[in-house]
Amino acid sequence: MSEGRLLSCYVLTRNSERRLREVLSSVQAVADDIVVVDSGSTDGTLDIVREFGVRLAVREFDNFREQREYALSLCRHDWVLELDSDEVVSTELFGRLAALKLNGFALDGRTPDAFGIWREWYLLGKRVHCFYPSRCPDRPVRLFRRSVFGYRSASGVHEALSGRGWVLPIAEPILHYTCDSIDQMYAKINQYSTLAAIEMHRQGKTASWLSIFAYPWLVWFKFYVLNGGWRDGGLGLVHGRYVRDSVWQKLVKLKYDHRLGSRS
Repeated sequence: MSEGRLLSCYVLTRNSERRLREVLSSVQAVADDIVVVDSGSTDGTLDIVREFGVRLAVREFDNFREQREYALSLCRHDWVLELDSDEVVSTELFGRLAALKLNGFALDGRTPDAFGIWREWYLLGKRVHCFYPSRCPDRPVRLFRRSVFGYRSASGVHEALSGRGWVLPIAEPILHYTCDSIDQMYAKINQYSTLAAIEMHRQGKTASWLSIFAYPWLVWFKFYVLNGGWRDGGLGLVHGRYVRDSVWQKLVKLKYDHRLGSRS
């Protein structure tokens, strides 16, 4: 098969046994090259990687931008599918990816540099209308040519791809199972609020007491009211608390955690 029809896929992991077997199963038959970049798993993650026989690399985590850029450098082919360790390729998306490969990644007679893929979010097993900091569903660029797109201009937290290539949409979804327990939600708060505080510190930003007490509620209002969190019933209330606590922890860490400078 010619290079223009080959697909690499990378997955970042750390203690990802919860969903990893399902993730790899969903993409293994359509990807010609899969690489998992692990940042120190102590559960069964590495056993699952070996079970599937895909390539494994280990790198100490510093931020998502550098981790993704490293994973991208290991991919063997120009076309790359990016997946998180809790994102499953739906049956419909699998069929679309297979068809794109056969057509040299052309869609309706047009060959772009990237595709924005519809992504549905699930929280505690239920599909939701928003999950901070995203409105759901969203359509991130997840299938792209690495010769055109990369992460170098992204921040360490919001590691969106950047590039000047042409992007087309794909309607078939990725299924994003973001958290299956309250413990996972609050572990995510701790990790992401620290990374966000480090990035803000690096940019010279500060947190006032007014922002610490007012801004979390403003963001709560945006996600619970404007972005439709109320439509998720009781789960929307749980997520609203998650939103408020995420923003509050980020700002408190920025104001008081004097170790941030040593981590940036």
